[in-house]
Amino acid sequence: MKKIVSSLLLCVAMIGMANASDKESLQKEVLSYQAIKADFAQTVTKNDGSVLSNSTGYLALKRPDHLMMHTLDPDEQVLFTKGNVVVFYDPFVEQASLYDKKDLYSSPFLLLTSNDEKIWGQYEISKSTKGYKIVPKNTQELKSIELELNGKNIKAIVICMADGNTNRYDLKNITNSVADSVFDYTIPDGTQLDDERRSN
Repeated sequence: MKKIVSSLLLCVAMIGMANASDKESLQKEVLSYQAIKADFAQTVTKNDGSVLSNSTGYLALKRPDHLMMHTLDPDEQVLFTKGNVVVFYDPFVEQASLYDKKDLYSSPFLLLTSNDEKIWGQYEISKSTKGYKIVPKNTQELKSIELELNGKNIKAIVICMADGNTNRYDLKNITNSVADSVFDYTIPDGTQLDDERRSN
């Protein structure tokens, strides 16, 4: 289950020192906001370009360390932070899995919420024709992340996995005003809990 959640986070962005000026440019020009909320349309494709799946929902990020990723179609799933815990809730199976946030910072979406230079230092950043390309130094599952820009706004996040699959998130209805209540989500009573935190 942890691998599934990591993949969602990687799918469901970042960051290093290969080119310090590109890193500074990304942080100052693109990631200078404190919050972002957008509707997303996700497309997962294979090496040969065939489509594996499509989904839609909304994404909200707020610094420091606030994430809400609510998939609405075709199946509802909720991925969100609560304190130092990352929660993945699947209403269909009535189960919520709990993870230590610090163990999942390989996720592009969690990294976008971080102000920690040590975490950003785990990636190499360079400018690309469409925006910025981010390459992790040590992860085995993630090959690269590309932020496609429209001006200074992120219009798409493209995540290339080591297995050859590509996860593309096209964003629309973007706003930088996000209420704290967006990150509040209550797991229904009776939900089965799967606690994957190392301390447990």
